[in-house]
Amino acid sequence: MRQSFAVSSLFKERILLPPESVSNSSLGYLFFREKLLELVLGDSETHILYWVGKELGNSLDILVTEEIEDIFLQLDLGQVHITQQTANLVKYRISHHRFNLLPPSRLEKTCYLEAGFIAGAFEKVTSYYCAAHVTLQENKDQVDVLIEVAIDRAKNLAT
Repeated sequence: MRQSFAVSSLFKERILLPPESVSNSSLGYLFFREKLLELVLGDSETHILYWVGKELGNSLDILVTEEIEDIFLQLDLGQVHITQQTANLVKYRISHHRFNLLPPSRLEKTCYLEAGFIAGAFEKVTSYYCAAHVTLQENKDQVDVLIEVAIDRAKNLAT
């Protein structure tokens, strides 16, 4: 397929690779994460993405939180690993080869969809209010997304 150089005009100068050198599936990912979400959602982007993710997570037919890892793989959202777990806190590390394509500021904002998704899934399984926060860990060759989920055992949603 012939690549159009006009695609470059869709992206800001700060993307890390020229759009013409990226595969079509990765280019679609970049278009969605880099351009479309920011354009449509504006300053409310992180809040809206978190809310949408939380609604989706709450709507899952999920019995145990371990299913989150399989769901993320099936949806191509990344490889999920639990790095710490207590009764009130769970920390996840998510890695994906596409994370390196986006500028860190855009990646962090758009990953609130995943954070909300995980928080919603935890609410569904535990019946307690959950909130999640996103940070990035930048290594030499890779950027990982860290999602910390706080479980508020004082706020039972089942009652």
